[in-house]
Amino acid sequence: MLTTSNSAFTEPLHLPSHIEALLRQNSTERFYPAKKVFLEAGELMDAVYYIRHGRTKHYILTAEGAEKIIYTLGDGWFFGETPVIIGAPTGLISMTMEPTVLWVISRTSYQTLFDQHKEFRNLIMDNMARKMLILRHEIERISFEPVKQRILHLLCATADTTELVDGAWYPLQTKYTQYDIANIVGSARVTTSKLVGELCDEGKLRMLNHTTQVSKACVDAIANDTQ
Repeated sequence: MLTTSNSAFTEPLHLPSHIEALLRQNSTERFYPAKKVFLEAGELMDAVYYIRHGRTKHYILTAEGAEKIIYTLGDGWFFGETPVIIGAPTGLISMTMEPTVLWVISRTSYQTLFDQHKEFRNLIMDNMARKMLILRHEIERISFEPVKQRILHLLCATADTTELVDGAWYPLQTKYTQYDIANIVGSARVTTSKLVGELCDEGKLRMLNHTTQVSKACVDAIANDTQ
């Protein structure tokens, strides 16, 4: 199985129930529909966010207006820790990818929890370390890995390995458009479309009922290569 650090896609994290109860007592709940921008780059952050349910994407815009997704985060992930700690504006745009419930922890409450609860502090440090690994792997891929391999790696990391279709194919946990894939891997949409077609011709991907599935053999091969 691929680790979350091997892709901008992240699997859900599962916090202990007593930690979630503590967070709920010290946060404000907000619900956002899909495709809602709720943080803009340059915005001064006065809270840390916890994803109770849903998925968010965090990206930058180039001078030409193209998106580059840094990572997507699902259930159980925190974000905003770094800007809050150093008192700097966020450098990312944050948008929901699906209907999402966020728990917003004010700067004061976050600092109190961080100072007084070792288990919470360890979870925050683990969260930050995982995101640093994601960024490191992303730099390595952009520098050294062909675009086609980055696309395949992303989709393999997104595979739902709990469900095997026709004995050889995994569906995806998240439905990506080719525009989304292009933004994540840092490629043009036209190029991405061409390379996805090539991966289908090679038997590594297939389209079934307008959904993308990835070959179990590819998922196993990449997982073994990253261990």
